[in-house]
Amino acid sequence: MDSAVVLSAIVVTRNNPFDLQLTLASIACQRPVLPGEVIVVDSSTQPTSTAELQEILGDRLCLKHLQDRPARGVYPAMNLGLQASSGQIVHFLNAGDSWFDPTAQAAALQAWQAAPTTPRALVGQALICPLPPCRTRPWLVPDPAIHSFQRWLRHYVPNHQSLMVDGDWARRHPLASDAPHSADRDWMRLALADPTRVVYLPRPLVRFQLGGLSSRLPDWPTLRLRLREPSRSHVQKLAEIVKFLLRPLEAHYPALMALRSRCIGWLV
Repeated sequence: MDSAVVLSAIVVTRNNPFDLQLTLASIACQRPVLPGEVIVVDSSTQPTSTAELQEILGDRLCLKHLQDRPARGVYPAMNLGLQASSGQIVHFLNAGDSWFDPTAQAAALQAWQAAPTTPRALVGQALICPLPPCRTRPWLVPDPAIHSFQRWLRHYVPNHQSLMVDGDWARRHPLASDAPHSADRDWMRLALADPTRVVYLPRPLVRFQLGGLSSRLPDWPTLRLRLREPSRSHVQKLAEIVKFLLRPLEAHYPALMALRSRCIGWLV
């Protein structure tokens, strides 16, 4: 790849400055440092200063610090970051998520370049990290035991943090505005629809921190919103009802997630 912007890392944040710093530090420590930009879409009531964020990134990465106030939600914020991006590849990280290690980004870009045709998307493994006091050990998604990534996609969608997408394609396909709880899932399915243009890299790329809205069991208001989303199929809505009924077991939900991931890994 040439000296143009290779990777646009889009970081969405709201009132979590410590998590934002963690994410930016993980971007800054990637080696080698490639031409790239970091787009922070900040919906915080008291945003961190642009100078402080640039200090974390250093002088080799371009920072675009966008304000999204009043906050319109995570997916409009992601679309705002997409509109401001110029990279050949787009990668979303939420504040609090991070690259798995300092070589992860380079490994992903090497696999992208080695593909026989220009990929539309690359997927790696995400290390799912439950928050204390949960004692469930972190686990990888997809599970390392899978034999076929395409068969795995029949049961799962990746964590969007472990997905890298062709920048031109991403900017032509913003996330849907009528699915406040599932727009990223539908967007990923569209990006992965052509298996000939998808690269699966069986290597941990990112660490994903459980605890956000998409990774919690839904309460009644959340369930009602999800059941009204036109993009969800009947099967997906039934799955949300099952999750709602599991709320009494919420403390054990990460363990159930890990068990399901391992079982699907063995089966596919």
